[in-house]
Amino acid sequence: MQNEIHTNFSILSTLCYYDVFAHPLSLEEIHSRMNKADTIENIKSELSVLVELNIVKQHEAYFFLPHHSNEIVDLRKEKEVLATKYLEKSKRYSSLIAKFPFVRAVCISGSLSKGVMDKDGDVDYFIITEKGRLWICRSLLILFKKVFLLNSRKYFCTNYFVDINNLEIPDKNLFTATEINSLKPVHKSEHFDEFTRQNSWTKNFQPNFKNELNSSTIKDTNGLKRILEKALAGKTGEKLDAYFFKLTLNRWKNKFTKFDAEEFDLHMRSRKNVSKHHPRAYQTKVLDKHKESLSKFSLQLNALTTEAA
Repeated sequence: MQNEIHTNFSILSTLCYYDVFAHPLSLEEIHSRMNKADTIENIKSELSVLVELNIVKQHEAYFFLPHHSNEIVDLRKEKEVLATKYLEKSKRYSSLIAKFPFVRAVCISGSLSKGVMDKDGDVDYFIITEKGRLWICRSLLILFKKVFLLNSRKYFCTNYFVDINNLEIPDKNLFTATEINSLKPVHKSEHFDEFTRQNSWTKNFQPNFKNELNSSTIKDTNGLKRILEKALAGKTGEKLDAYFFKLTLNRWKNKFTKFDAEEFDLHMRSRKNVSKHHPRAYQTKVLDKHKESLSKFSLQLNALTTEAA
């Protein structure tokens, strides 16, 4: 009985998390994203009970919270169709990003990494760079976006960079674990494999998760990239990287005064070996909404469990 309660709570927690995004889940997705190691057969059985109790709703092969209508499934399917179109373009942009100096891995993140896309959504990228050259790499990519893409982020939102000496993500929570596990490495290297190893803590949040990784390896065949990296390998590169770091950090501190020091470090983390640009404070908002939703449905589950006992 106690094990069933834990399983039900874990199922609810997972559905509440994705409810923040109005995203229904299949049985297999619930299994891979829940915070309890369990068999898919047991989860299927417990889901049937939750549906019968009207704590969870099912339409076709998807499960979601009962305050939604069945249209939430149709909306997901529409987003999946749009994601397919975005994915083709994002792969081309990923190949372009991989050609920039000091790029060591390119991953699709955000909504597209989870197989869906809103009509007004952006394609987000997580990028691993060479050590000590993160800010040169980032600045060149931002310059390209401003000049050649007219500053459009639609297919080119490079909002998270780490270098090869700083691969462990410090924000160990459900939001970050979900984002890391969902990353789609389009161009990777041994550094992405090391990134995965150093962030194995995500198993504490999603022990059943298995990511099918299909990506190509960045090949050192770009002559211009090799020339620029060689030219910026010494003191000139160090000074230029330090200049871009200080320039960007000062600009962000002046622009995002709404954040206190702790919030700034969480959402706009800027150090020599990391650049995180999340001005909408999405992580905090998602975790707060998840906590609120889970509290509500947990009370309902506890009441029904007590009544049944």
